[in-house]
Amino acid sequence: MRMGAKTWIMGMGFGAVLWLGSGQPTGAQICYPMITGVYPVGCQRGKSTEITVNGQQNFAGAYTVFFEGKGVQAEIVPPNPAPDAAKAQNTLTLKVTAEADTELGPREFRVMTPRGSSSIGMLVIGDDPEVVETEDNNTPPKANALTLPVTVNGRVQAVEDVDAYRFEARAGEEVVFSCISGRLQDKIHDLRPGGGGAHADLVLTLTDAEGRELALANDYWGPDPLLVYRFEKAGAYQIQVRDVRYQGDAGWSYRLTCTPRPYVTSVYPLSGKRGEAVSVQPVGFNLGGMTSCMVQVPEMAPGPMRVRLPAGGGQTNPVPFLVSDLPQIHEVGDNNTPANATPGTLPGGWNGRMEAAGDVDCFRFAAEKGKVYSFEVHARRYDSRMDPTIDIVDADGRTVVTNDDGPGIGKDSQLDWTCPADGEFTLRITDLHSRGGPDFVYSIAATPGRPDFLLQCDDDKALIGPGSGYAMYVIATRRNGFDGDIRLTVENLPPGVTATADRIPAGMTQACVVLRAAEDAKPDFRAIRIRGAGAVTLPDGTSETVERTATPMQEIYMPGGGRTPFAVNTHVASVTGPSDVLLKLSANRVTLDPGGTVTINVDVVRQNGYAKNVVLDVYLRHLGRKYGDPLPPGVSLDENASKTLLGPQENKGTIVLKAAADAKPIENLPIAVLGQVSINFVVKVSHASEPVFLTVRR
Repeated sequence: MRMGAKTWIMGMGFGAVLWLGSGQPTGAQICYPMITGVYPVGCQRGKSTEITVNGQQNFAGAYTVFFEGKGVQAEIVPPNPAPDAAKAQNTLTLKVTAEADTELGPREFRVMTPRGSSSIGMLVIGDDPEVVETEDNNTPPKANALTLPVTVNGRVQAVEDVDAYRFEARAGEEVVFSCISGRLQDKIHDLRPGGGGAHADLVLTLTDAEGRELALANDYWGPDPLLVYRFEKAGAYQIQVRDVRYQGDAGWSYRLTCTPRPYVTSVYPLSGKRGEAVSVQPVGFNLGGMTSCMVQVPEMAPGPMRVRLPAGGGQTNPVPFLVSDLPQIHEVGDNNTPANATPGTLPGGWNGRMEAAGDVDCFRFAAEKGKVYSFEVHARRYDSRMDPTIDIVDADGRTVVTNDDGPGIGKDSQLDWTCPADGEFTLRITDLHSRGGPDFVYSIAATPGRPDFLLQCDDDKALIGPGSGYAMYVIATRRNGFDGDIRLTVENLPPGVTATADRIPAGMTQACVVLRAAEDAKPDFRAIRIRGAGAVTLPDGTSETVERTATPMQEIYMPGGGRTPFAVNTHVASVTGPSDVLLKLSANRVTLDPGGTVTINVDVVRQNGYAKNVVLDVYLRHLGRKYGDPLPPGVSLDENASKTLLGPQENKGTIVLKAAADAKPIENLPIAVLGQVSINFVVKVSHASEPVFLTVRR
């Protein structure tokens, strides 16, 4: 359905974004700035680089930039208009400085403004000399000259844009051309007119001086290409960058590293036990005959790290590695069938790789009837080219259970399995598309199942006006029978901000966390962390407290307006200027009887001259779908009895909650009323009331 520029979408939920028109945002309205492009998209460590941030919803008055990790800072380059500028500022120039010893690789960053934190931007820290593309370089005669090794920052910025670069190679020299673009754009909003959510799918083409094609590469790490070529003759050559569809966009930035130095794509094994020295086999190029080296795994919490290997008198590029607290084993011999499966102990980290197309690896283990066993594959998240799928086979060769993509972990597999009978079983793993190669590596965390939970938070940035609030929704994935309370806390709040973070009650999977700013709170921000703790009963009958950190989920909007939350690394709360609306409630404690109803009267106080529609809600919704539902089982919003759509001149609404006859009792569960406001028919932002403590009587 094609919608006119003045179409207004109801029920979109807080923080919702949908492109429906092209008007400029009202200067005073509160809306997080959306980063839609960064150029150049990286910098060399030990250097300072100016980058341009492009986006929507006004960067005017930006006061600082927050980077993931340590060792990177940015200054905002003047002019930087005041926050009350009448016209939106959609670009910002930053002078980024990376310390000489800071960690290499991609970083998330956010721009902080009086309207709150921006969405995620991405920047890559490298250690090769860097250059920026000079247009017009669309044809071989106009190719930019390069001296290797070098990292080129460029853009495929228009339809049929082809970027050409020329360089000299020596006879017998092997050069690696590695590109990163699409993997960065996966975290970037693409809501510009005509953007349609499409991301770059780049192709590298290598030619000789006469324009004869020598090699072409596409889709190595997802959509990003890797091309490696050994030159037989010394001379001049060209490398060209284009989109596989010959499309282009101003936001399609890339980094092309061209190097004859040692280059690693992965290591095997992919994981090691913390505190131990592990012998790894590098997979890569220009390694000078190196077949293995030792990696000292640090004493750190289990999870990802990046390793660099000694080679060529220096160090290679960093590659992901999994730090584990499990005893490690490796596949042994030809373990393609259950009959010659590698013995696997539990708990354990089982390491292997799909060495060739069609490879299948099998691990044999003993299991007991009624017990739960957990298997989680680490592969794609660690830059493995593998798309794993696993299944469990019984002694008669029958497949008992299978899994492709695990919940919340993308393309990697994960399953919790209850054993149906005593005996030996085989875990079988392969690539979904039967591909293989040296860098199709994986590590399987195989453990006896324990009661556990995982947490996500929708969303990743809270915008809190003075005297106002913001609601975030914590979502639990309960595992292996855990069904108890999860107590919630919020750490490192900005000055003047408080949090009501109570619990996810037993039998529920969601909770509402309400952040409130004091009336005199000043614009500021902090990187926050939402934690959950729950007491679990172990198989031996003892109790243990499990603590988990909520993974922040940023929203992105796909063609057609569908909302897709995805995991990011940074979680922030920011105090903004005055909210567009304040919500005053008739009661902040309400009690329901089974089968009964309760009415909450809502007064809307308009600020910043806001004179548009306001939608009230108690759910986080987008186009009718609930992404956050903090109401207890049996309690719902009575849509027909409530007054939730308030016109430009209306300031009074009602929220009617109703309880089913069999609604279970609950005491003082915090929820919030949301006041959703529209920004230029594109963005919906919600401001939350004070917490409402809900009780359902027996």
